Amino acid sequence: MRLRFKPRHAPSIRGRLLGYLLLPLLVLMVASIWADHRTFVTPMYESFDRALSRAAIAIAAHVQQAPDGKLYVQSPDRGPIPLRPPDDQSPPPMDGDPYQRHGPPMRFDPADRPISWMRLYPGARDSFLYRVSLPDGQTLAGDEGLPIAQGKTVDNLAYGDATYKQLALRIASYQTTVGGEAITVTVAETVHHRNTVVRRLDTVIGLSDGIQLSLVLGLCLFGITVALRPMNRLRDQIMRRQPQSLQPLPLEPVPGEVRPLVESLNTLLVTVRDSTLAQQHFLTNAAHQLRTPLTGLKAQLEVLANETHDNAQQERITRLQGSVDRLAHTANQLLALARAEPSAHGPGDFVAIQLDALIGTVIDSMLDRALAHDIDLGADCGPAQVHGVYWLLHELLINLLDNALRHTPDGGKITLRCGLHNGSPYLEVEDSGPGIPHAERERVRERFYRAAGSNGQSSGLGLAIVEEITRSHRARFEILDAHEGSGARMRIQFPAHA
Repeated sequence: MRLRFKPRHAPSIRGRLLGYLLLPLLVLMVASIWADHRTFVTPMYESFDRALSRAAIAIAAHVQQAPDGKLYVQSPDRGPIPLRPPDDQSPPPMDGDPYQRHGPPMRFDPADRPISWMRLYPGARDSFLYRVSLPDGQTLAGDEGLPIAQGKTVDNLAYGDATYKQLALRIASYQTTVGGEAITVTVAETVHHRNTVVRRLDTVIGLSDGIQLSLVLGLCLFGITVALRPMNRLRDQIMRRQPQSLQPLPLEPVPGEVRPLVESLNTLLVTVRDSTLAQQHFLTNAAHQLRTPLTGLKAQLEVLANETHDNAQQERITRLQGSVDRLAHTANQLLALARAEPSAHGPGDFVAIQLDALIGTVIDSMLDRALAHDIDLGADCGPAQVHGVYWLLHELLINLLDNALRHTPDGGKITLRCGLHNGSPYLEVEDSGPGIPHAERERVRERFYRAAGSNGQSSGLGLAIVEEITRSHRARFEILDAHEGSGARMRIQFPAHA
């Protein structure tokens, strides 16, 4: 079993350039988002930590020592306790003591487990809790179970993260002394607001960098399009060239990166042109060299036929004359085929041609042959003009009519037509012969191919010449069924601008 793989199409230069630019730009965008995140998030976290530290210092300022030496937290009637939220705005007034639940100044009682929660500001999702503790772990006020920050201490302040009662907390612990006794004030807040701010900040950074990436890609695409314009102009120049033109391409407007390719293409064009000219010269010389001795041989056979009275010899001479005629016809068609090559004529050979006048000229030259076989040769012409080489179109019509005469039985009918179809000029030859099977309509265009049922008098070059001339005029050669009955209809559809 043989595996078949579909050929892969190479990506365009524009696609490759965009692909090569996209990957480093994406890496750069990820690095930029990470750098921006580090640049903006770290100061924001420090701002939140400073707010926590100010809250801890404010609470420590309200820890007093009673006359009996015991420490307590100042109650509300001693004056307001300043607490500041992270955005440095004063909190709204709150009912009750934010540091102890109710009653006289709180002292630690193992049986009492106070938990003090309060909002930093109305509508915020974060909650705040605190703890005032002694070095031995006793809690003077606040939440007894609140852990103390274990991080590095700077200016008597330490920060840390902890999970407490299934809540993620940011903790700040402040160490100070009151009345010669060391205390630790620990404050904590939930991190909902921090996370929300970070998410919003990351979203803004991602959108900003994404927009920048889109703009950069747009500018890159515009720059690539502008940079590829010389190649597009070169492509258009090649597409506008006539199929028979094998002249080298100009190198002046070609970019340096494409110049080696154009130079190689020019070398190929010159090689093809020289090869084609050499082939044409060979065929032309061979055809001319054949025509002269064949003409002499034909004349000698006619003289020999007039001098010979033997019937058997006359029959042989007649067959020999037929072979010579076919050989001369083949030589003429080889010459016509060589001259029909697209490279054999230049743009200056194309002139305006009236198809109806061309049909009249061809009918005049072939009328005697049609009458000899009792063939009704007629024309149905409408006004039509094409831009082409006159002698080539004359040769095309001669070969179409010759093919029709060879395959139309005696007493048949051949009609030549021209006119406009959907705005495009056309030329048509229809006969009442046996027609051409659909399976052979492509092969009869090949050189030296003879269709089944051929009488052997055809060289197999007539329709090949028609195909070459049609191609040199950018027209389309179609083999169709006759309008009525059997037969073939040869149609040449010229382009609308012809």
